[in-house]
Amino acid sequence: MTMSVSEADLERILNQRRFDDRTKEIARRLFVHKDRPKLLAVEYGLILQRIYAIRKAVLDLAMPPGAAQVTLTGPIEAIEAAQRAFDKCVARIRAEAG
Repeated sequence: MTMSVSEADLERILNQRRFDDRTKEIARRLFVHKDRPKLLAVEYGLILQRIYAIRKAVLDLAMPPGAAQVTLTGPIEAIEAAQRAFDKCVARIRAEAG
């Protein structure tokens, strides 16, 4: 599963968490520049798990509670069917909520 974070959301999250400058730069390179975690670990002399911990810290604050994002890859017909099923489910949940 991959997820993107807008630059504005990333800045909000980085300020909210009060990351140091190096951690902020790593997060920007992960989410804005789409650099690979392994490359960043080597460049910054960190273990790979630290890069993933930074990514998780940002992602935990990027989505509202109870929300998730999924990227699907496959035949167009299957993706369209999944989108229709998703839209139907969201409409049902919203109708039940209010």
